[in-house]
Amino acid sequence: MGELIAELATPLGTESVEVNEAVGRFLAEDIVSPKDLPEFDVSLVDGYAISECDSLLFKLVSKPSLNLCETSYVETGQPVPEGAVAVVPVESARVSGGGIVIPRVYERGHEIARRGSDFLRGDVVGSRGQLVTPPLARALLSLGVKRVRIHRRPRILVIPTGSEFVNREGRVESSGLLVKAMCEAVGGVVSLAEPVEDSVETISGVLRGGVERYDVVVTIGGVSLGRRDLTVSAAISLPGGALLVRGVAVQPGRATSLARIRGKPVVLLPGLPQSTISGTVFLLQPLIKRLQGSSPRAHYPIGLYRLTSDYEYRGRFSSFTRVRFVRITDEEKLEVELVETPSYSIKTVLSSRGFAILAKGVTSLTRGSYITVYRALGLFSEGL
Repeated sequence: MGELIAELATPLGTESVEVNEAVGRFLAEDIVSPKDLPEFDVSLVDGYAISECDSLLFKLVSKPSLNLCETSYVETGQPVPEGAVAVVPVESARVSGGGIVIPRVYERGHEIARRGSDFLRGDVVGSRGQLVTPPLARALLSLGVKRVRIHRRPRILVIPTGSEFVNREGRVESSGLLVKAMCEAVGGVVSLAEPVEDSVETISGVLRGGVERYDVVVTIGGVSLGRRDLTVSAAISLPGGALLVRGVAVQPGRATSLARIRGKPVVLLPGLPQSTISGTVFLLQPLIKRLQGSSPRAHYPIGLYRLTSDYEYRGRFSSFTRVRFVRITDEEKLEVELVETPSYSIKTVLSSRGFAILAKGVTSLTRGSYITVYRALGLFSEGL
């Protein structure tokens, strides 16, 4: 799926922003260090910079360079004098007359950050496609980099479908908020539309307006093969509409599809909660990342966990890649159990802390087996 998205989606245009505004966005260029960091040998503590000496007694001086058995007081982050080989923390030294006495011999470089030990001039600090995190932003500001070039955030319209929501048949549309949050977690700027009725004319009208004003349009529901599943028909009925992907070999979420209208991607998500999540994780989130110049992958592993019970799949989609939510039974021992429930169960998602991806043909796992557990941005609380 990632290769397909990389082939179909072209990163959006770029813009220059201040570093503090770039956090949470993706670099559009490599950032090269303009200088060494630190620029000088600096002290890591408040203390005494000492020179070479065969004694523990040093003469206290105040000058830019040290001779044998001399010391000078320095503060944290301050350049050490030339000739300094170590810094003794102030609490470890004893003042004696016009000098100081240190308790032992210190190794060379003790409590000194050497010039260029973080970055050398010309080092790549941040790579094109990399997410600007707070630590990266701090590094850039420390290097004097004030502005960076990043890809524009994609504007996304999310359209829930279903006459039952429009006619207020006792049901409230709830997947739109979920998809919106997961899109925003990977950098999308999202507008959530009101639900639209199951009508080719109505859906196509909203799609037409969406591709005129947004970079990506997303529908939720109506993508299967039932009488009221009309989103695919609506998408391909428009001028310039083409169906690129009709279903994916992932369960749940196998009805997830991808169309293009006037050059804009239109993601068609199924409506059952677990299917909606699966389609968002494996198609929509990677697409949003790709449009920002990053790698088309959004889920990430959190660790290798051991199953506490046997697992067996008896369904009809054993030839598909299958996503199964996991319940962590013991965080300390890294133990989990796979949860097998219908796609409509949102309770399963609420009680889980991640999901496993079972390869095609894997229908059973024995207790004690190890599986990789994954998470997706915007879906889990990260344990908070």
